[in-house]
Amino acid sequence: MVRRLANELSSTTTKSIGIGQVHICATPTASISNVRPVFDKAGGSIARAFYMCSNYILQYEIRKACKQRCNDEKISIFIVDRWYSSTCAYTIGYKNTNGPPKESIDLLPDSLFKWPRDLSPPDLMLILDVDDDVRIKRVSDRADRSSTTQNTGIEDPPKASRNNPWDERLSNDIELGQRIISAHHRSIGPLCIKKVDANKTPDEVARNALDITTTQLMDKVRASFPMPMTVVLTGSHCSGKTSLGKILAGYLGWRFDPEIGDIKRDKDSLVAGGHLSGDGSGSKDGDDWDTFVNEKECERDSSCPTSCNRVVETWHIGNLAWALLRLNGSQSDEKETMLKARAHQAIQKEMKHRNVVCVHFQTSAETTIRRRQNQPNNALRLPMKDEKEECVNLCTFLDQQVVDLLNEHIQKKFILVLNNDEDGEEAMGQKVREIASYVDNLK
Repeated sequence: MVRRLANELSSTTTKSIGIGQVHICATPTASISNVRPVFDKAGGSIARAFYMCSNYILQYEIRKACKQRCNDEKISIFIVDRWYSSTCAYTIGYKNTNGPPKESIDLLPDSLFKWPRDLSPPDLMLILDVDDDVRIKRVSDRADRSSTTQNTGIEDPPKASRNNPWDERLSNDIELGQRIISAHHRSIGPLCIKKVDANKTPDEVARNALDITTTQLMDKVRASFPMPMTVVLTGSHCSGKTSLGKILAGYLGWRFDPEIGDIKRDKDSLVAGGHLSGDGSGSKDGDDWDTFVNEKECERDSSCPTSCNRVVETWHIGNLAWALLRLNGSQSDEKETMLKARAHQAIQKEMKHRNVVCVHFQTSAETTIRRRQNQPNNALRLPMKDEKEECVNLCTFLDQQVVDLLNEHIQKKFILVLNNDEDGEEAMGQKVREIASYVDNLK
């Protein structure tokens, strides 16, 4: 499991986000592995003292490795097979045969599960949770493999691996495994503790662990090396994306990228209701137009310098919502899946270089109609056959679609939803300051 995770991180994730070397560690460390059998044989408090000391030896070796790479600005990853939480859980979970009856893990004080103050806790601790029957079968399988390798003629193979006394204990005492897992969950110290379902196949467990680790790793990278930002403004027609986008970009001193579809469509050929079938002219196929828009948006993403902060209108989230609007009612699940996968890929690619922050403007159909009447250019940009009906449909569908897509593709802390029904310079200035404050708090 540890090696699978390390290999995946080394080959994919770390390269894409600029992480340095991935180290595999374990307690006890390799440097003291030769003396481990001596302490295992002694058992009891002597063995526990050895394993406790091994946690500090590992910390020393990790710090030494980091110091040797002090001139490297990249983050190093250390994947540890067991650490203090494991030492603590096995010590508390194992019943001393000469001691009192076992207490419930839930009734023990929190202080027993705290990491020592002089031992650095990990950023992420993964608990591999496994059902009793699966654990027993794996212990038995490991014992069979060990017996096949080491059998010297004895007919009945041992119940557990001769190299691991804990296999014998776990095979004889089901409650022991439950107590150890419960003690792991009580651990206090690691910055984040996540449970991984270890009942599945090794590949499935590794993939699940990789997904969790990658998410935590991205948060660590953002905290250590703040990345530039892409602030995406989404909303229905006349929600204020363009006006507020220009003002916000000027306020922040950032680049502004207007809606790519609005730039690329032929404004002289727009017809009423044409936006429902493609580029607005009524002649271009919707599939071709959505593919064209996606390609141009991706090209603009790639051409933007990685150090550049920007405000972008509509972007992949909004483009996808418009594409789904045109698809609405066609009952094409395959097409919808393809559109979402394509957008997700583009969003993930951008996230490797910049933090993506999404601000969604919610407006009513009444506001849309009012702004179309007060600003005739809005009506020219999107001709309609039945203005009232189409404005209601647009606001209802696009608003819900965008919110759903944001929740699906963007972390919650990077989403800001604002009502923008109010007109006027004062209202716009207030919205810009609110967004700027939100963005500043994320840095």
